[in-house]
Amino acid sequence: MIAARFVLDVQSVISREKDPTEFGVVSIGAIHGGTAENIIPDDVLLLGTIRTFKPEVRAKMLAGIERTAKAAAAMSDAPAPDIKIVEGAKSVINDPAVVATAEKALKAAFGDKFRMSPPGTPSEDFSEFVNAGVPSMMFNIGVYEPERVAAASNGSGPPLASNHSPQFAPVPKPTIETGIKAMTLAVLSTFDQHARGK
Repeated sequence: MIAARFVLDVQSVISREKDPTEFGVVSIGAIHGGTAENIIPDDVLLLGTIRTFKPEVRAKMLAGIERTAKAAAAMSDAPAPDIKIVEGAKSVINDPAVVATAEKALKAAFGDKFRMSPPGTPSEDFSEFVNAGVPSMMFNIGVYEPERVAAASNGSGPPLASNHSPQFAPVPKPTIETGIKAMTLAVLSTFDQHARGK
């Protein structure tokens, strides 16, 4: 009951404590507790993830999660919870100058097949480069046939599997060739700008 209360109550950290215009998510992905349907377990292990774009939003959410866990236990006069928050990957914030330079080269090469994407929320350790001070840009490439993408978009075909799915199966040749071309152009355009002192 305490674990269930926490899972529900922690969502109020998102809805009531965080600025509603800022991105932030707390997801509990695993609950482990008990061995039988008629025995109340002595402890329950909850595992989850926190996703934010800004460090200050993350700090507020971490404080709220800890406070909510302690309150859920205190409401039932239970021992204080053992809270362990492991710092994971931080947000990837692309370098605006690198993006602006690469955007020109990629638009010239790929035309209307190139488009800027809105911020995404997957967990990604590429942020280690960015946070180490390396001017960086992370980008995605399409991996499926255009007909399959169109069918998935309009509902006439099955949804497309993303890169952590066991069903993820890119079309190898064009995907690899496109990736190599896009990455090479992005890197060379950055070298070119650097050589020109811009």
